[in-house]
Amino acid sequence: MRLSLQKNIYLFTLSSCLLFVILVISVLWSIQAINVALEREKYAHKVENHAHILKQIINTENIYASNYNIDDWLSLNRKFVELLEYPPSLTSKQQTIQNSIESQNKSILRLFNIINKNKLQNADEAIKKHLRIRLITQLEAIRTDSIQLFDIVNKDIIEVIKRQVIFIISVFSLIIFTLIYGAYRLIKVFRTSLTEVKNAFEKNHSGSFQKIELSNQSEEFTSIANAFNAMNKKLSETTVSLASMKKIVAERTRVLEQLTRTDSLTNVANRRALFERGNIEFSRAQRNQSQLSVILFDCDLFKNINDQFGHVFGDEILKHICKIGTKEIRRIDLFSRYGGEEFIIILPDTDPNSAVETAKRIQHSLANNGISFEGKQVVNVTISIGICSLDSKHDNFEQIIKDADTAMYKAKSKGRNRIEIISDDTSY
Repeated sequence: MRLSLQKNIYLFTLSSCLLFVILVISVLWSIQAINVALEREKYAHKVENHAHILKQIINTENIYASNYNIDDWLSLNRKFVELLEYPPSLTSKQQTIQNSIESQNKSILRLFNIINKNKLQNADEAIKKHLRIRLITQLEAIRTDSIQLFDIVNKDIIEVIKRQVIFIISVFSLIIFTLIYGAYRLIKVFRTSLTEVKNAFEKNHSGSFQKIELSNQSEEFTSIANAFNAMNKKLSETTVSLASMKKIVAERTRVLEQLTRTDSLTNVANRRALFERGNIEFSRAQRNQSQLSVILFDCDLFKNINDQFGHVFGDEILKHICKIGTKEIRRIDLFSRYGGEEFIIILPDTDPNSAVETAKRIQHSLANNGISFEGKQVVNVTISIGICSLDSKHDNFEQIIKDADTAMYKAKSKGRNRIEIISDDTSY
């Protein structure tokens, strides 16, 4: 049966009150038990005192004298009998001694009455002495029994106190344990349930719609969980999760970034991407004292192609050049469109001779792979190439491009479809 937190709290409160009542009853009962033991001690002490007084009277006074007044002794004995008639609650062992004292006192009373009936005037002195000693002996026996009763009672007091202390400690420990356990259970239900609800809200806030699974069932938190789960179900059906949103945003960001770094016509790196990569490679080459080369080339007579075949075919020429060029370079190289029909290739860790080899491969591939116009006429594209490699005179990447551009115009001025290296008279 699942109880609500309110009922659990009521139950815990009632249980605490009941346990407190049990503790109070236990303390009162223990006090009563100790009081009974103390009453027994007081009673045993009184019995011993009365027996001693009766004995002292017999021992010190002449009970055979004709003028001896027996009323005082009989008055004391009556008080002694009254004391014996109303003893406190006694144990079986104590009651046995009590019975012995009562029996002996009756014998003493009979003997005392016999002695004082006619004072034994005609009796022998030896008989009188014997009876007197017998009376004293019986009183001493009563006193001895009362001392024994006192000793037993004293021992019982210690045992009762010990027993009651252990009992009280046991009851108190059980009550404390029960209260702590009950409080722990309530706190656990509150803390665990609140944590689970809080975590669910946090996940919900981050876009992850998850159900609340309560570890500890309670009426209040179950109603909260059911309402929350119903709300999450509706939200999950109508809302895109944060993970999906992040994925969409990341994909669109990647696409936008690619668009801002890619030439829309040829799908190679654009001018922005060219300078970003160029500045990085320039700094790295200077830092590591490594080589860096740049190839800048231009499509020969591109204006004539546009005029003869149209701008649409001119665009196809540019795409064709990019397709051939990207196949002939390494993965670490960057092929980019510099503007119009001009293209730049960045070659990290490349000396001038290796750059020339790359340029030749592109030239030969273009010569061997013409592009047809309307499926009939094949157009062979040629390019004029300028190459520049990093040296001490270059302060930035733009200066390398400027020198490569100078070399490229030199190739054009020498008849096109050539390779020129800046500050080098060699032509290819």
